[in-house]
Amino acid sequence: MGKIDDTIPDIGFLAALVLTIVFGLALQLAGDWKLMLIAGALGALFVRRTRIAFLVGFLGVGIAWSILFVYLSITAQAMAVADIFIGLLGLSGLGILVIVISVLIGALLGGFGGILGRSLYELLDEFLPSDSEEKKSSPPEPEPVEEEVTTEE
Repeated sequence: MGKIDDTIPDIGFLAALVLTIVFGLALQLAGDWKLMLIAGALGALFVRRTRIAFLVGFLGVGIAWSILFVYLSITAQAMAVADIFIGLLGLSGLGILVIVISVLIGALLGGFGGILGRSLYELLDEFLPSDSEEKKSSPPEPEPVEEEVTTEE
């Protein structure tokens, strides 16, 4: 078994971003917001730097939640519900603020999931042997020990 980074290719920022959006949308359908950490971590599989992993997770989950809120605003009157929640704070007419804060929280979850995933992959790679190392470093054969013959004179 090779290392994680040797097995999964670096596909670039945009392709990893699209995959993270798909993971975010799919996991959001499960109904648990904590799964956005996993969506960010899955997106971080396809990049090699921690900063890029954060950006892929942050933007991917943020765009996925934005798509979801746009869909809910069109079909399920999400703005009316958001106005009710913001009205509880004494602010009226700022329902979009609830949606913006929700998208920001989801994006941060995805970004931190990306950092956590990338760091975990790097940690696991330290302990996994590389295929090239296994081929190069076979254990040396022990040299035969010659016994000295002593003669009594």
